[in-house]
Amino acid sequence: SEDCLNLNVWVPAQDPPAGGWPVMVFVHGGSFTGGSGSEPIYDGARLARRGVVVVTFNYRLGPFGFLALPELARRDPHGSTGNYGLLDQIAAFEWVRRQIAGFGGDPRNVTAFGESAGAMALCTLLASPLARGAFDRAVLESGGCNYVYTPEEAYARARRFSEQVGCALDDLACWRALPPEELVALVPSETDFEKVPFKPVLDGYVLEEPPERALAAGRAARVPLFVGTTADEYRLDATAPDDPAKSTWAGVEALIRSKEGSRAAEVIRHYRARFDRALDAYYAYMGERILICPTYRAGRLAARWAPVYGYRFEYQSPLWPELGSMHGMELPFVFDTRTTWPFWAFFATADVQEQSDGLARAVQQAWTAFARGGAPRAGWAPAPRLGGGWLLGFDRRWGWRADDWDARCALWGAGEPIPNR
Repeated sequence: SEDCLNLNVWVPAQDPPAGGWPVMVFVHGGSFTGGSGSEPIYDGARLARRGVVVVTFNYRLGPFGFLALPELARRDPHGSTGNYGLLDQIAAFEWVRRQIAGFGGDPRNVTAFGESAGAMALCTLLASPLARGAFDRAVLESGGCNYVYTPEEAYARARRFSEQVGCALDDLACWRALPPEELVALVPSETDFEKVPFKPVLDGYVLEEPPERALAAGRAARVPLFVGTTADEYRLDATAPDDPAKSTWAGVEALIRSKEGSRAAEVIRHYRARFDRALDAYYAYMGERILICPTYRAGRLAARWAPVYGYRFEYQSPLWPELGSMHGMELPFVFDTRTTWPFWAFFATADVQEQSDGLARAVQQAWTAFARGGAPRAGWAPAPRLGGGWLLGFDRRWGWRADDWDARCALWGAGEPIPNR
């Protein structure tokens, strides 16, 4: 009953061209448990000045959006449970198709773009029969297609959450009587995305099969994609330098053994050969395993059926060099909200703002060029097709970069779906 399913729309100041402006619909991230389409960082005003209609929206999160309960599945006519957040997203795209012409947008030219969990959701929607035709192309920023639970996994996590909440799994009256703020407060905070308690579910209705498998077989939506990540995704873990479990070789090797099982020795050798410092190996291992390589893998699978372009975002703020080009660093450039919380500290001086102005223009040019229906480009440089050995790189100087994803992601199935995901 909470009034949360809202959209925000920004339009260019000029009259629309014949047929309307291209439309860009953003899906926010937040590990499927937090965030909002109304956060200041996602203010679409400056992006709309590039000649596009910008839409952001909210969707149900955490237990409201992704709690899978067997009793709910039994009562649902389709046997579905746990994908309410995805259904909200589908409803938002349907609204855009129906209504955006009234805002000067072209309902036949809708580009979805999302970051982190937003990109993961979009990649998942590519495989949903209910979302077929929802958008015409998509930008996946730091998120691939392998972030779903089987019903058994989802129910196991629901069981653990029910113990915290104090409601039996089949006692819907108990669940519904809980104050929303109490449920939110009980959601565990988790920095390891693989352990996030709520994700989309392979329910047989919204999701009939693992999205990566659908993508590989050509059963997902065959739309153009622009996929990429930041160079240093996992440097957002600010606790790592002071944590022996992440900054010493003993700690990093123990972490890898806990996650990799029988192939741990191979993975340890791989990162030992690449890095002298254990901390750098930790950042690379977690970033590549969870974010970089799944994003790349989704692009390579989709490229069998549709045009796919690749990028790597490399900008590092001179004010916070230790954080590198961390997770989400492209967002203040995509929206040109560099002086907005939470990224303002990276651009806190006039010099840094001025030095990054050109990059902001290049990033917005690339994203909006893709939305208009062509290849993304930055200045003179058109984005190369993924798999051809080159990416579009974004730093103080932008242009083509050598594509090293195959080498970095060989351990993570660079061009093949991960089994059962």
